[in-house]
Amino acid sequence: MASKRQVRTDMILAMNDPYMQQIIDGTKTYEFRKYDMVGIKRIWFYRTLPHSAITHVCEVNTAVTRGTGSDPLPNDGLGNLEYNQKHPDWDGYDFAYRINSVYEINAPNGIPWANMRDQHGMKSPPRGRVSLPPSIQEQFPWKDQTKIRSNYSTEA
Repeated sequence: MASKRQVRTDMILAMNDPYMQQIIDGTKTYEFRKYDMVGIKRIWFYRTLPHSAITHVCEVNTAVTRGTGSDPLPNDGLGNLEYNQKHPDWDGYDFAYRINSVYEINAPNGIPWANMRDQHGMKSPPRGRVSLPPSIQEQFPWKDQTKIRSNYSTEA
């Protein structure tokens, strides 16, 4: 009997400043990636040094992809125009995830790397994309975190 592959809805992505701050303050309205994160509804952002912690979780839409017949992104955020114009610096970044809301983790310093390792079994700090351990979802339900931004329409 073949086992059904579980669809992931939550992913951890490593993020440097100033990009995370741009998401927090709303100047960056899409997260651009070179890969499709099928089924992802929320991105948990692991802020790299000096934070070394998951500090925010964002609800996102299914990826918009560049291609024939695709509508351009609205010019309401950093990088959107370059994405639409296929600027050479954006080569390969064909998947755009609309950021619909931003929640700040309620713990004083977010979910620090030591906590992720010691309490949630993670082997190394996130360097790219990593599945969110279910134990983090259980300890820090995303809807219980502090919503700091929600001014984008969600997918119907």
